[in-house]
Amino acid sequence: MSTTLGLEALDRTVYQMMLDRPALGVAELAAELAVAPDQIHACLDRLFALQLVQASFEAPSRFTVVDPVLGVKRLLDQQHDELLRRQHQMASSHQALVRILAGSGGPAQRADGVELLAGPDAVRRRLERLALEARHEILTFQTDLPQPPTALRTVHESHAHALRRGVAVRTVGPDSIRDDATTVAHTRALVAQGGQVRTVATLPTPLVVVDGTYALVPVDPADSGKGALQLAAPGMIAPLLALFEQVWGTAVPLVGDPAGAGRVPSEQERALLTLLAQGHTDESAALQLHISARTARRIMASLNERLGARSRFEAGLRAARLGWV
Repeated sequence: MSTTLGLEALDRTVYQMMLDRPALGVAELAAELAVAPDQIHACLDRLFALQLVQASFEAPSRFTVVDPVLGVKRLLDQQHDELLRRQHQMASSHQALVRILAGSGGPAQRADGVELLAGPDAVRRRLERLALEARHEILTFQTDLPQPPTALRTVHESHAHALRRGVAVRTVGPDSIRDDATTVAHTRALVAQGGQVRTVATLPTPLVVVDGTYALVPVDPADSGKGALQLAAPGMIAPLLALFEQVWGTAVPLVGDPAGAGRVPSEQERALLTLLAQGHTDESAALQLHISARTARRIMASLNERLGARSRFEAGLRAARLGWV
């Protein structure tokens, strides 16, 4: 710890000896430690710079140690100030770099809020930049799942960095990824950091929306090699946001999604789902539960809405996937 705080081994030893034996001068310290007096002077200079020793009131030509608690506090304060200075310097450098990169996107075609990103590499670079600059939220329809482990790690690192900055991350993928152990493992790690991931049977198109300001859509959904369009016009972004929210509302959490915690059914709801899954009608299920058929239908309608299901069959599938039945 002392080295981290700027103290060398000899500095620490000299400080401790001065604390234990205040009467020792430079010559005595040098003799005790078998070092040259110049080395002791150098130690005292460093300790003085760190405010761990100060000039003695009784003998101004000599140093006396500062109270250890006060000395360490001063040292920590200095280190804290230095850390803040470096963080500010890094932030300034980062902003300058982003400004440089913003003007170095390579050849692109722009027109009225639309920019053509030609090819997968250009799309990847733009996604990385948007994730880096995101301030509020990243919304994604991830249709190209499951992905190779290296690609998953890249996406995970980008999203994890955004989450650490307080950016919300919501992703919707196809139901097929539930059978891919690698994807599920990465998803669990992302959810543990605050991300949310859900799935649906099919997705309309690949999509990324950042801060409700920029969106990326494929030039050709059937051929990712053709690149993507970055949209910035509010009139283009609004319907894409509405589409995302509509699909998100019908999607089912892939793993322990924080937003899905409130969707756990009551015992009565779980019993109704089980009876309907066994083939009971509303009337016979209601009879088993000692409720009216109208109440059973009302409960089922509420469950359909919570599950984002369009039919009783779909509700049964989603409930089973969530472990409700």
